[in-house]
Amino acid sequence: MNRFIVTLSLLAVTGWLMTGFAHAQAEKERTFLLVAQPGMIDPTFSRTVVLTMRPDDGGPIGVILNRPSTLELRSLYPERADLANRRDLLFLGGPVEPDALLFAFRSRAKPSKGLFVADDIYISGFSEVLMEILRHPENASQQRFFTGFSGWAVDQLEDEIARGGWYVLPFDGRIVFDMNPLTMYEEMVKRATVPRIEAAREYRVAHTGLH
Repeated sequence: MNRFIVTLSLLAVTGWLMTGFAHAQAEKERTFLLVAQPGMIDPTFSRTVVLTMRPDDGGPIGVILNRPSTLELRSLYPERADLANRRDLLFLGGPVEPDALLFAFRSRAKPSKGLFVADDIYISGFSEVLMEILRHPENASQQRFFTGFSGWAVDQLEDEIARGGWYVLPFDGRIVFDMNPLTMYEEMVKRATVPRIEAAREYRVAHTGLH
């Protein structure tokens, strides 16, 4: 397992993580949630909720939020006594660079290296940033760790959405850190579909008088 500890010197991942702190506000506007529609047959993304961002260059990228593994972060660093009492699970972030370790976290201060997500949330994969956030075990509930990430070619995701593969929802940071990953999918499908059902009912009543 140790072979993939912070392997983000990989150019593809590094390019993502360093994308535009100067464009933080624009990045915020391009951050959203993907919820797989129930009919999706691709096993990689079936029943997933994906935190997704559009970088300035290239296709969308993100991490799957509801695929916890059975491995714990401390298993990657058995020599670190400060992690002995932590129980952070590693989540399967996606099929791209599965040996890369990424982490999402809240921070009042902008980290030295990483990608702005929204509000006070960042994603990074650099060892110096990891060491810094691990110095604050009191913030463990606002930290998530992923192996690998998800990515799409330019226009690929738009095509999948148009073909009915995904619901697209506004970003909500509470989903990343506070929602139970084991029930997240069902809750997010309900969030995606209930407004549609209500809108359809209101339209039918307004135009046909049926209740």
